[in-house]
Amino acid sequence: MNHLKRNLQFVVSIFAIVIFVFLIGRYSRPQASSDLKVYFLNVGQGDAEYIKTPSGQDILIDGGPDTSVLNELGKVMDFGDREINLVILSHPHADHLTGLLEVINRFKVDEVWETGVEYPSSTYDLWRQEIFARKIPDKIVKAGDSKDFGETKIKILYPLSPLQNSKIDNLNNASVVNRLDYKKFSVLFMGDLEKDFQTKILNENLFATVLKVAHHGSSNGLSENLLKVVRPALAIIEVGKDNTYGHPASSIINLLKKYAVRIYRTDQNGTIEIDSDGEGYWVKN
Repeated sequence: MNHLKRNLQFVVSIFAIVIFVFLIGRYSRPQASSDLKVYFLNVGQGDAEYIKTPSGQDILIDGGPDTSVLNELGKVMDFGDREINLVILSHPHADHLTGLLEVINRFKVDEVWETGVEYPSSTYDLWRQEIFARKIPDKIVKAGDSKDFGETKIKILYPLSPLQNSKIDNLNNASVVNRLDYKKFSVLFMGDLEKDFQTKILNENLFATVLKVAHHGSSNGLSENLLKVVRPALAIIEVGKDNTYGHPASSIINLLKKYAVRIYRTDQNGTIEIDSDGEGYWVKN
């Protein structure tokens, strides 16, 4: 009887060890996923969006107003992942650019896309110096430029022509606008392009599942004509809690509600994650 009992205890012990090793293996390394993951990072009064493609590439659009982007990336990137395949700077206002300086210091960045517009800013000057010093390929983009990441595609819709070394009165209207497509799922990233200039891209194929509302939902951040063309199911507003600008404007919230668009805000929802298998999508926050 004692012999049988010892054998049973041995079997139970081996089984427990096998289960333990399985759990350690399951939760201590990144799990493969066929889903696209898009994160609208909670970086306060600024923009930063991180994309993990189903084929494993990392894309970052903007970096927010300070170093909080590093903490947010630490929550969503795979443990030990120190490489970002593509960084897109929509425009060099501090609330989009500042965090990227720390990103290129902490991560290996394979490529940068931007407009190269002229802007008198010490932060922007440092950005250019760091890119040059680190020999990061820096592409000046315009409408029609695109890149495939497996089945995921990034396409530039604006600016319509190169803006390198151009002086623009309103830098918001020099924003990179890009569209992310994965099978039947799409996201339209508007940067801070204001509604008077949004008319310039209405001829594009703008229909998208998700709309990243321009300029933190300010009163000039969304035109009704654009909304009619895009017809998003979801709208994301990246905005700081209790900000002094009054963002988002009540007029924009009311406009989105008029068209029955579901609204998510980083000041209320924190970092917003949207996963898609290319057919459906799921919102996590």
